[in-house]
Amino acid sequence: MASLLLVAACGGGQPTEPAGTHGGHGGPPSPTATGPRAGSASLGTQLTSMNQVIDWVRQKTGACADAKTVSKSELPGYLGELRAKRYEPFIAEWATCAVPEHAKIGLVLFTPDKIKELQRFWLRGLGEGSLTENPDFGFGNGFAVTSAEFGTEKLGLRHLWCKPVKGVQADTFPADAEGCVFAALPGHH
Repeated sequence: MASLLLVAACGGGQPTEPAGTHGGHGGPPSPTATGPRAGSASLGTQLTSMNQVIDWVRQKTGACADAKTVSKSELPGYLGELRAKRYEPFIAEWATCAVPEHAKIGLVLFTPDKIKELQRFWLRGLGEGSLTENPDFGFGNGFAVTSAEFGTEKLGLRHLWCKPVKGVQADTFPADAEGCVFAALPGHH
């Protein structure tokens, strides 16, 4: 199965102001003892366009020069039918590109204000038994990478845990929906 990446920012890996933009959407500082420590706003600057997501990935990886936006109808072919069905209602746009060690990653831009709905959907699914695991994307403020490992380990993004993960030491703070947290494993934030 193709490895997809959604880009998300967190603590030490949050996005910087995209090239060619100035002010207006700078977002909150990284989560610190004095900064925000709850919700998507704590993940750094909110990215609101796919061009911003692509630029951010380029800045972080020095790659992604072949980025191309992809139609939503192609999402199931890339993510698989089940994963696409879970994530598609919350996605505004998505794109793919190559980065070191990955021939193709997926970059996801969420529909504004849909990240909280995604969290509530996940909590409901876990409670009803239709979902058994946490989301498998790496999350940032308004965007994600489809491979949580690449997103969290290489890009400084956060896991979204709506189901407790036992025996794992992580830096967590509350997500937008009560019962979910954004998590970074040691050395990945």
